[in-house]
Amino acid sequence: MRLINKSFTIYKYFYILFLLGLIGNPIQSQTITKEQMQDDLLFLQGHIHQYFSPLPLLEERTGINVDKEFKKLYGEITTTTSIEEFTQIIRQGLNLLYDGHSQIIPGYSLKNYASSEYFLSTIGNVTLSDTTNADHFYRLTTEYVNSRVKINLLTKYMNGDYYNILPFTYNEIHIDTGEKIGSINGIPMNQFVKDNYSKMYYLRWDPINNKPYTRLFPMALPLIGFDKFTLSIGGKEIELDVSKKVNTQGKMHAQSNFGKVMPLNNNILYIRIPEMIEEKWYTNEFLTTYSPNIEKIIIDVRSNPGGSDGAWISLLKKIIDKPLKYKYHVGFNHNEAIENAIQSSFSELKIIRKGRKTEVYQDVVLLPDSNSVHFDGKIYILQDESSYSAATALASIAWENDHIISVGATSALIGGYTLPSIAFKLPNSGIVFTLAFATDLRGGANNPYMDKVEVEISEEDINIFADKILNYDCYSKEYLSTKDPLIKYVKED
Repeated sequence: MRLINKSFTIYKYFYILFLLGLIGNPIQSQTITKEQMQDDLLFLQGHIHQYFSPLPLLEERTGINVDKEFKKLYGEITTTTSIEEFTQIIRQGLNLLYDGHSQIIPGYSLKNYASSEYFLSTIGNVTLSDTTNADHFYRLTTEYVNSRVKINLLTKYMNGDYYNILPFTYNEIHIDTGEKIGSINGIPMNQFVKDNYSKMYYLRWDPINNKPYTRLFPMALPLIGFDKFTLSIGGKEIELDVSKKVNTQGKMHAQSNFGKVMPLNNNILYIRIPEMIEEKWYTNEFLTTYSPNIEKIIIDVRSNPGGSDGAWISLLKKIIDKPLKYKYHVGFNHNEAIENAIQSSFSELKIIRKGRKTEVYQDVVLLPDSNSVHFDGKIYILQDESSYSAATALASIAWENDHIISVGATSALIGGYTLPSIAFKLPNSGIVFTLAFATDLRGGANNPYMDKVEVEISEEDINIFADKILNYDCYSKEYLSTKDPLIKYVKED
């Protein structure tokens, strides 16, 4: 079944733009009244209630009340609020959802959502003519960061705390690898992120320690008003300026994080998929590389933010020996237009109305392709906290098949196999955003967030992690074969 051909990866592109410093042409000011901004914010809040079916799960998991948070955002709008500031307020409203599919989007993404080929394109209120408008506001969000944030701290969140990774010197104070970050301006790090979580970028949820986190917290500092700040790190207090770089010693080792299909030894075949795209390339490389002596196959989707489910579906069809079965069970808030769109595009799905909810069912059977290698051994799916969307859809089928095993760390976002997003625009400002609306229901009460992993192996030592990314290419054959703990598990299993 090719129900989800595209699950768009907004965080990835925003992060690339941030790292590269891609700032567009100057933006002309736009006039919009306080009342119009308030109406737009209410529009967003109303659409979250109307469409975002994971809302009860989100509030239960995080303890937040989205309506109360929107009331705070509503109070931030004044007669002097600029369109740039309002765009940030809308970003914060979407950020409350902890969902990579619900974001302000650029024009190149809007083209996918507004295309006549997209089965949900008629549900939203956007058209291809909104592409330039989408770029306008998306650029506002990126420029806000790129024009202010120059500091080059490299940090890691691990086991509930934050650590420095890349050694640096600032005002003759040396900070080494692995030193723990205690506070910002006297506020403990976890409290600081919790207090300002809606303003953060690349926000994630730690399901083990039950707290929000982001290793990119410096991006949010200007929005919080901390252009200059005191960082407590390794027991030392240093005064930093978010607009100035620190003097780093060394750099990250170059990483070969691209698609790979290669034998790790005589009987293990390793497939690295950093993003769910290029399905023909993976199937061709697999068929070319596979040999009859292979006893175990690894599909590595660590840090994979999603893409097309077709990428992994096509690959599995080339691998499997027998029909692969799993259930498709998705829920969303009742909406006749969405139901009609699904039924028109996917007649094989069974749609059932349950009160104010609608559920979609199908018993999926993937059949081996005519040129399948008919592999009958174990398949291991390697995941981490950044695996998401189509990547977690692949990992989630492991729970229903004994010969497929998910290994690694718990995902930091609600995952599983769902439906893609819908694009909308705010009526007054014209800000274009996407909103997820479906939830994977297969996990039931035992796994409602579809974020669990069968064999949990998490990074627990900050120095080992730092050594890995500073001194090694962690996706090289050498590192995978000799040092990777997940690969070690596969070898020994």
